[in-house]
Formats: sequence, structure tokens, C-alpha cells
Amino acid sequence: MPAFGLGALVLPVVQLLVSTFVYSEAKTYGSRSPVLAGAAVFVLGIGLVLVLGAVVEPLAVELLVVLAYSIGLRTGSRRSSSV
Repeated sequence: MPAFGLGALVLPVVQLLVSTFVYSEAKTYGSRSPVLAGAAVFVLGIGLVLVLGAVVEPLAVELLVVLAYSIGLRTGSRRSSSV
């Protein structure tokens, strides 16, 4: 059973920040539905925390995926501009 404490207040704020980043990236790169992408990340992140009963692991995975995505965009844009 999940415990409610300071993390119960911090987790939605962190999820909101990650979701906002996903929304802005989806909007920048012309996604069909950036709102849906941001909302899906928020809901799935909170859902993973509740299902797994852990906070650090799902957040770490989310942040690593966002970081890898950002790095991939930067390296991909460098390659396409040099061709």
C-alpha cells in the first residue's frame, strides 16, 4: 500500500515538468496531438509509480528516456544539416 507524505506532493510536480517537456517537444516537432502525448506521459508515470510501489525507478527511467530522446534529436539534426 502506498504511503502518503512529502513525495505525494513532489511526484505530481515532477511528472508535470516531464509532461510539459514532452508536450513542448511534441509541439515543436509537429506531433499530431501534443496534448495527448503530454497527458499520456503524466498518467502513465503516475500509474507506474502506483503499480510498482516505487518512485525513484519510474522517474529515473522517464528522465533517461527524455534525455536519450533529446540527445538523439540533437545528433540527428547535426547529421541532416551536414548532408
